[in-house]
Amino acid sequence: MLRHLGPVLTAFLAALAIVGTASVTAVAQDLTLDEEFALFLEWFPGEYDNNEQVWQQRENGVSDDALHERIHHRFVAVSAPAVGEQVFFVLQTMNDDLAQVYRQRVYSFDALPQEDAIRLRIYRMKDEGAYRDAWKDPASLAALSPEELTTLVGCEVYWRYNGEFFDGTMKPGACHFKSRESGKEIYISDTLRLTDREIWIGDKAVDAGGNYVFGREKPHVNRKARRFKGWMGVRKSRVNPEYKGDDMFFISGFTIHSEGGRQSIMDDEGQPTGYGIELAQLTYQNTRVPILKLGIVDESTGKTLSYTWAATDSSRIGINLRWFQAGLTALEP
Repeated sequence: MLRHLGPVLTAFLAALAIVGTASVTAVAQDLTLDEEFALFLEWFPGEYDNNEQVWQQRENGVSDDALHERIHHRFVAVSAPAVGEQVFFVLQTMNDDLAQVYRQRVYSFDALPQEDAIRLRIYRMKDEGAYRDAWKDPASLAALSPEELTTLVGCEVYWRYNGEFFDGTMKPGACHFKSRESGKEIYISDTLRLTDREIWIGDKAVDAGGNYVFGREKPHVNRKARRFKGWMGVRKSRVNPEYKGDDMFFISGFTIHSEGGRQSIMDDEGQPTGYGIELAQLTYQNTRVPILKLGIVDESTGKTLSYTWAATDSSRIGINLRWFQAGLTALEP
């Protein structure tokens, strides 16, 4: 008789699992808008980077024209009362290079009951250069006024929580502007997702005829970066063949992030050695296990000469090659 109960019991347990999952989801979704807003503000701030997405595409042989751009994002909470209650300074740079600014914005969030959503209003600064380093000094925006900003009405993003993550969308056809170059009306759409560890950003633009202007079919998948403080030691004879002896010079106090962050190695006279270190969370095809990789890089070729790895949630990682040593310790968020 127990044999015949097997399928029944299996079906019952499967149904129970579905009910249980549905109950958990229902509880997760049963948040007030204010509670959702508090969760959003907990998840959103920080640094993000799509280094692994770009690395994986290269590993898969994606052509350069189809390759996603690598973008590093800084979302820093600031106090700018004249702009809003929940304001962020945003700096997005290409290739994690502060000299390659992709976008600089001011974001203002508020909860909008009539839309049952969190509204994001996006502002441009009229004088971006004056505030380029505001991510280092948020207090510098305390007196920021609306007169220093511009915005496109209709380009607001509405974030809604589905019990697992926040979806961000614009109202269809609402965000548009006239191109100075072509004279055409350009329509923008945004597809976004925010979790506790990632933000997905998908910008697309088309003209009135639906013809492609810019954007990607798939979004940039950016992971929240962790900051590590570190030290390094290099044997002098390795970077200066004329030097005789086993003495080392040391570098300390620098920080590096976990999503493809790099730090050049300078000698004790401040001259480049041609080497650098890189810290990156990656998933290799042969194991499919995510790792936190610390490698030493030949900066002339970009190749990793040697590396070590640890679990992605590790708070410490180090390497010792005799001629080169390094140690990194995670900083609190």
